[in-house]
Amino acid sequence: MPLYNFECKNCDLEIELLQKMDERSPECPVCGRSMVKLMSHTNFVLKGEWWEKDGYGLRVKKKGER
Repeated sequence: MPLYNFECKNCDLEIELLQKMDERSPECPVCGRSMVKLMSHTNFVLKGEWWEKDGYGLRVKKKGER
């Protein structure tokens, strides 16, 4: 199960929970309101040639093209 970060917009409490992807957001243990799922940090890195550092996905203009 993934680890998610949740924040209560009412009382600014932040918590981490192990939760299934399709589970509902938990209620705040302090004020009882529904919490909001936060964007988590990842450790995903593209390694090797031909990725962002090498200009992957950038279109190179040919001579005479605008």
